[in-house]
Amino acid sequence: MRSAMRVLCIVMLFCSALFGQDRLTTTGGDVLNGKFVKLEAGKVFFEAEKVGKLEIALANVKDLSLGAARDVRWRVGDDAQKQEKGTISTREGKVYLKDSTGEREIDLGKFKGIDETVPDLRPFWDISARFAFGWTEGNTQTYSMNFRFDIKRTSQVNVMSLFGEGNYFQDRLLDEDPVRRRDYALGYAYSYVFKFNLTIDLTEDLTMNELAGYHWRSVTGLGVGYYIIKNDTTQLHVAGHGTYTHEDLMFGAEDQHYFGARLRAMFETFQLDRSLHIKARSELLFDFSEIKNLVVNNELLVEYKFMSYFTAGMLMRHTWDNIPPQGFFHHDFSFLFTIGFSWGGHWS
Repeated sequence: MRSAMRVLCIVMLFCSALFGQDRLTTTGGDVLNGKFVKLEAGKVFFEAEKVGKLEIALANVKDLSLGAARDVRWRVGDDAQKQEKGTISTREGKVYLKDSTGEREIDLGKFKGIDETVPDLRPFWDISARFAFGWTEGNTQTYSMNFRFDIKRTSQVNVMSLFGEGNYFQDRLLDEDPVRRRDYALGYAYSYVFKFNLTIDLTEDLTMNELAGYHWRSVTGLGVGYYIIKNDTTQLHVAGHGTYTHEDLMFGAEDQHYFGARLRAMFETFQLDRSLHIKARSELLFDFSEIKNLVVNNELLVEYKFMSYFTAGMLMRHTWDNIPPQGFFHHDFSFLFTIGFSWGGHWS
């Protein structure tokens, strides 16, 4: 009698341990106890006792028994955005779904997703503004200042960005006209992204710089590009554009306008939960009317976000012009410390 009671107690304890647990049986005969997490991309995600999290192909699942009915999001169609709500339960090896139309038996293989991770297709916005200041001592003594704002909107097939910028560069060793650079710019860029990461790009840059001899300069670019890397945190884009430049010259000089071309590469990444931001850009510019004139612009920004919305970092710039304006050098370097504001997120 005592032996029978011990067996009964063991059975009761075993049953109580399994109460509320889910059970999955594979086609290979393995029986797993634990928790059914979700069905996604043709796989059943199951958290098994002692083994941990498992991903099992739906074709390898023979039977799924739930410890209790549960409310879920589900779909049987191909569009992951069209999620429906209901309650699933299992009885005698069969899966039942209950929703607004009633309860019915359904084959687990008919589901395309149960509580799956649904991509957020709302546009993603990046908004930032920064002020930068730097100086040099020694053989060269300069002041450099820069301010810039960027507004970028990224969706599945569209990437749009707007920026504004101002630059000031003064050589303190020059007695006459120490200011070597003072300019302001506004720009817009649009890219249509195809499924295979090829892009059609349109850009417009408007610069005002009287020190360079013009009231304003407009550069319109049109061409193609390709995302070598494109995900939520890292992007690497290369492009080739034809350009049209128009300059409104000063002192009554006849305006200039000419066609040219531009090769561009841009790398951007957000790491450490988007706290670390690295952006690098390089471009080669030349015009068809004066092929010998080449200009290379390079820029590297490294900044770190603190207090959720503020950034601090360093901006490094290099410009090389093989035929610089009179009184200017071929190379122009600047190293600036930056402080700014940054926000990124989904916005309907």
